[in-house]
Amino acid sequence: MLRLAAIPLFLLATPVVAAEVPVLDIQSTCKAAVALDPSDTAPQQTCMKEETEARADLAKQWDAVAEPLRRRCVEETSVGGYPSYVEVLTCIQTATGTDAPRKSSYRRPGR
Repeated sequence: MLRLAAIPLFLLATPVVAAEVPVLDIQSTCKAAVALDPSDTAPQQTCMKEETEARADLAKQWDAVAEPLRRRCVEETSVGGYPSYVEVLTCIQTATGTDAPRKSSYRRPGR
């Protein structure tokens, strides 16, 4: 019986493995993208390019970011139904003071 009581203590002492970068539905987000610059004749392609680059940058930093901040930034960007790696990355960079926040050349609906 004493062994069973020790199991929860062991689990509490075990470090949690960092979660993977979340999978966001950027295709739906980018389908709704609107150009901010009149010279951008392909805002959906621009959006996909920027989102893909932001995800790659995010993947490089993900393990170094505290889990509560990661969760908060992912939850915030998902409000409104148009999740964005650019926004997750910007949220993390703003909160941690690392790098200059990424600027987007397209606008998501409701933003």
